[in-house]
Amino acid sequence: MIPYVNEYDTPNCNTLAETAKKSIRTPESLGLDRCIQCGACTASCPAARFTDYSPRQIVKKVLENDRSVLESDMIWSCFYCYSCNMRCPRNNSPVTIVQVLRQMAINEGIGIGKLAYFLEIGECLAENGASKVPGAGVKNMERDLGERWIGIKRNLEPIRSELGLSPRDVRDTHGEVQAILESTGYFEREKWIKAGIQEKKLHGFLKADCSDEEKKNGDFCFESDREYTGQEAITV
Repeated sequence: MIPYVNEYDTPNCNTLAETAKKSIRTPESLGLDRCIQCGACTASCPAARFTDYSPRQIVKKVLENDRSVLESDMIWSCFYCYSCNMRCPRNNSPVTIVQVLRQMAINEGIGIGKLAYFLEIGECLAENGASKVPGAGVKNMERDLGERWIGIKRNLEPIRSELGLSPRDVRDTHGEVQAILESTGYFEREKWIKAGIQEKKLHGFLKADCSDEEKKNGDFCFESDREYTGQEAITV
């Protein structure tokens, strides 16, 4: 057993579908076996609207027991809005399946590099509570939301005053969040993740660009539902 891996979260099963169904994350009512590949999940997915993410394709790979899905960047594009779950006529939940696949990828060291950004979030949370956004998060929001958001961010206090709002409440958690993270083993798991990330870097596995073969065939040979429009995710 890999350190910090919960066997109830990712049980040892013969197929991806069985692992997804038996994970502690998954409700007994999951309609994975009833999937008819209708595409309602992809049609209702906000991420699929602006990127090549497709919950339908992910479910197809799981049903086919195609383990290449664990190496796909596609499973990291979901942001857990559960639109796919609400729209599925067979009560399937691609979002839940994606959560299991992510954990499996991390357990196998495949997706561990994807956690680098989230480590900063955890460290920021321990130090400041939920009242402060990590630096990397601010940079991402600046990129995605544009100049108008930056202007609001820089002039937030005068704007709040003009709207009759009180100053921002930046609270001192008095070490409570830190104590919770320590008692739940977060920092030990963080050490394990950092070691895995460092090992990946040393072996040259973390690449900024996909290979020529991936660029040619798409994301690990996923068929494309449509061409990516290149639209910005949010326009402000």
